[in-house]
Order: sequence, then C-alpha cells, then structure tokens
Amino acid sequence: MKIEDLSLFLTKVSLFKGLNSEEIANCLTKTDFEIKNYKKNETVFFRGDALKKVIIIIGGTAHGEMQKFNGDTIIINQMKSGEVLASAFLFGKDNIFPVDLVTLENSKFLFFSKEKYLNLIQTDKRLLLNFINEISNRSQHLSKRIWFNFTHKTIEEKILSYIKENSENGKIKFLPSISALAKRFEVTRPALSREISNLCKRNILTKGENGIYLINSTNLIEKNI
Repeated sequence: MKIEDLSLFLTKVSLFKGLNSEEIANCLTKTDFEIKNYKKNETVFFRGDALKKVIIIIGGTAHGEMQKFNGDTIIINQMKSGEVLASAFLFGKDNIFPVDLVTLENSKFLFFSKEKYLNLIQTDKRLLLNFINEISNRSQHLSKRIWFNFTHKTIEEKILSYIKENSENGKIKFLPSISALAKRFEVTRPALSREISNLCKRNILTKGENGIYLINSTNLIEKNI
C-alpha cells in the first residue's frame, strides 16, 4: 500500500482524527511503520504475548477470544478495519495482549513503534487528545460489557440489548455469526437461534436476506429497550 493511500485511510482512524492525509504521511515517516498480511482464521497474537507496537487493522476483521478451563471458547469482541488493537494495554505495567486475536478473513495490520508514537503525541496536542479518547472509550466499552453480563439475565434481554447497541437504519445483523454471538453470550447456539425465532414470531424482528433482520421499532419500544 502506498503511503498516500495509507495516509488517506488513516484520516478515518481514531488516533489520527483531525489530521489531514499530508500531516499523517509526515507522522508515518517518523514511526518506521510496516504492514503485515494474515490469512483467515490465523491466530495473530496469543493471550500474554508482549505488546510492543501500535497496531491498527487496515483490512479485514478479527475477534478476541478466550479459552475456558473446559475448552470452550468465549468471543470477547469483534474488531473491524480501522480499529486500534489493545490500545489500553500499550502503556502501563502489563503490556500484553489480554486475549487471543484471530482473523475472521484475510486481513492486513499496520504496525509502528510505540516509543516513536509516544514522541509524536508529545509534539501534537491533537494526537495526544485522540489517544486519551481512544483508551477512555475502550474503558467505557469494557464497563458496559461488565454491566451487560451482570444485569441481563435472560437470552432475550441479551439479544434486545445487542439490537439496541448495534442496529443501523432499522436493521440488525448478528455478527460475526450466530455461533460466535452465542459464545459471547455464553449460551448454546440452538438456544440463541430459538430466541431469535421467537422474536420473529412476535413481530419484533423480520428475517430478511443475507442474515439481515428488519426491526419493528414499535414493538421493540414496547419492550422498554
């Protein structure tokens, strides 16, 4: 990827918000950046691996997962192109990956030195503020996840909360898949599919094409979600 194309892409990434492509290109020349390609279902990092670089997904998707003692896998979160990986773990006492990171499709990751990135953010207030916002948003997201797991007891409540947080234009797609979402909810796939079917029967959802469901907002509001 040419530095011009990469710089234009990074104008939409949180760490570079407010900078134009020329300014970002100048930043990249000071960070010794590199791009690595990964195949679908490849484990890029394991939990406990040292985090020595600033890492941004610039193509494809990935998710974080953890293994339970019984061998089951829990999906922690899904990350798409443009997201920064483990930003809250870049600095501080334990600079390690908190989960295994697995690609969901052929993907590209951008790497650059966190030491040189630290030098950059000390010279530009916009970069510093962007980084503070990035780690704050991650912390808030984690807090919401903890609250979600403690307060939503039933599968239906988890589905409805997921719909509220992830719907767009009256539509929802259960990503990355029903099976992966079931692991995230710590329920079985048949149980999750059954509850989604029940929501369709009650006209809260209408199944469309390509795994997309239409949301009946009136009936959803009646659920006080």
